[in-house]
Amino acid sequence: MNRTNIFFGESHSDWLPVRGGESGDFVFRRGDGHAFAKIAPASRRGELAGERDRLIWLKGRGVACPEVINWQEEQEGACLVITAIPGVPAADLSGADLLKAWPSMGQQLGAVHSLSVDQCPFERRLSRMFGRAVDVVSRNAVNPDFLP
Repeated sequence: MNRTNIFFGESHSDWLPVRGGESGDFVFRRGDGHAFAKIAPASRRGELAGERDRLIWLKGRGVACPEVINWQEEQEGACLVITAIPGVPAADLSGADLLKAWPSMGQQLGAVHSLSVDQCPFERRLSRMFGRAVDVVSRNAVNPDFLP
């Protein structure tokens, strides 16, 4: 059975596929543009649950990030639905507009980095993330929008 039908049911036509990210999960944008859904197979359920948990944790500390709208687990996998962040992708901005946006992006990055590592319940140290980066590159799953 199609995973999209399992999680979206009859309203699956309200969700439009978008280019997948580095995880290989299926990603959809709601027709009104105000939400995104990520569907992971059963083998990646834990990773998607971790993404959900990190978003909830960050939101509770005042960091601007998507809000978790819905979480659903089925035998076939899991579905995470989050709000869209207002604005436009930085890649879509002109040089002048990008310069205007940098202070806001810097503030958000500063907010994340000001959080105490000792109070963070997630292991995201460089050694672990480097291994993940190697995996993404080896699967040719790098988002080309991030390449020069």
